[in-house]
Amino acid sequence: MNSNLLFLTHQKNKNRRVPRIHINVNAPNTTTSSSKTKNKWIILLTMAINVGNECECRKQLYKTQLLNWLQYTDYYIYVIESTGVDLNIFNITHERLKYVSFELHNAPSSSQSEAISILHILNNIKNDPNYIECTHILKVTGRYFLHNINNVLNKCVQDLDAYVQHHYNHHASLSKVVVATKLVTPEKWQNTEYYGIRKGLIEEFLLSVINEGVMERKFYDFIIKNKLTFMRIGPFKNNIKRGGDKVLIRNL
Repeated sequence: MNSNLLFLTHQKNKNRRVPRIHINVNAPNTTTSSSKTKNKWIILLTMAINVGNECECRKQLYKTQLLNWLQYTDYYIYVIESTGVDLNIFNITHERLKYVSFELHNAPSSSQSEAISILHILNNIKNDPNYIECTHILKVTGRYFLHNINNVLNKCVQDLDAYVQHHYNHHASLSKVVVATKLVTPEKWQNTEYYGIRKGLIEEFLLSVINEGVMERKFYDFIIKNKLTFMRIGPFKNNIKRGGDKVLIRNL
């Protein structure tokens, strides 16, 4: 599928309802599984190499982290690259690794670009046996590796709808701030450098991002409005700055 048409192709699903699930907004951050249902995870890494003058440093960073994912985890790993770079430049082949690369033009925002990219790879791997068998997807921005993630996911509460970061804003401000000369009311948000989500929910979430905007705000809204069960995982030690604003989150 031409991913530049995803805006139109997926509009028809915009109003499809997500099944209502019992809310548990205070799900404990425990290391003991309370369910007999064992999650089956795949890892989905998002990359954009050809950005400004950062192409070479991004390529080296992504390669380093990809090798970490292969060496220190036992998950199947799917990589989506959205600037048209042939990922054979990494010179990495592995039975647990699959690459998809395409060139995405003119996405309104980085959030929408990432959402379109993920939908693109999901369309490409929909018949892959490992994708068919998985129950949950862990999306991670490709510049990060989450240390000890195997143990974290194995020991956390199983069979929840979402597994999220500790970085979030639960209280929308009552005051307004000036952003680009406009008065804006700060909204609630949930960081999305990484997140785990039940496979059957990810498309609906991504469509809401494409249709309405910022991923961090939509993820918070999606969890609450659809009454998803969730817990927080991590934090994970980190020394890599974010790609956009170059902010370093030490405990990701």
